[in-house]
Amino acid sequence: MSDLIDAVTTWATSDAGKAAGGVALAALAWAEAATVVGSAYMKRMIPLRITAMVCNCLGLTYGLLTGTFPTIAKHAINLPLNFSRLREMRRLIDSVREANANDLNIEWLKPFMHPESLPATDFIFKKGDVGGEAYVVVEGQVEIIERGVTIGPGALFGEMALFTKTGKRTASARCVTDVRLLAITYEQFEQLYFQNPEFGLYLVRLIVRRFEENHVEDDMAGAPLQPAAAPEQA
Repeated sequence: MSDLIDAVTTWATSDAGKAAGGVALAALAWAEAATVVGSAYMKRMIPLRITAMVCNCLGLTYGLLTGTFPTIAKHAINLPLNFSRLREMRRLIDSVREANANDLNIEWLKPFMHPESLPATDFIFKKGDVGGEAYVVVEGQVEIIERGVTIGPGALFGEMALFTKTGKRTASARCVTDVRLLAITYEQFEQLYFQNPEFGLYLVRLIVRRFEENHVEDDMAGAPLQPAAAPEQA
């Protein structure tokens, strides 16, 4: 084993070894540069984070081999940050997939929301208002006036205006009791979408399911009654 180590050391210090080492370092530097350029062209966040992690690994290796401490520090800090952001995005996508596959579940959305409190009889919004936020009821009762329904804790509402052509509210929401809400702005919705289009796809499917469920009663109410069958003649 010692003979092998001596042979490798002798080769590495020779002119041929130094030339090969220089070529290897140059190839490593070019590979790192290619991943930096490649990440700039990524349109989806998950491939971008993966490419950035590859870049960090290459850069960290180059820094260690050359003893370039600023390069080592830069990539040693960015590597765990990129890994953490990748895990967060994957967890978000998994949560939205689960919500889409099962009953409507907005638990995954709560970390992106902020709290609001309103007294009884106050309007949260009125029909025709320009929509800017969606809400989840935490405590209390909210009446959706035009639909004649009252919703309670856990219910998501106010999201439909994001998907209408005019961006206006399709119904009014009024507090039946004192209520506590969680609100998320449409800008936050859009930011989550642009961070990963796959998230946007599942979000749209989730909202469409809500739209279908909200209108099934209206469709049933508007269906014409079928006339009773005439008795058979003897």
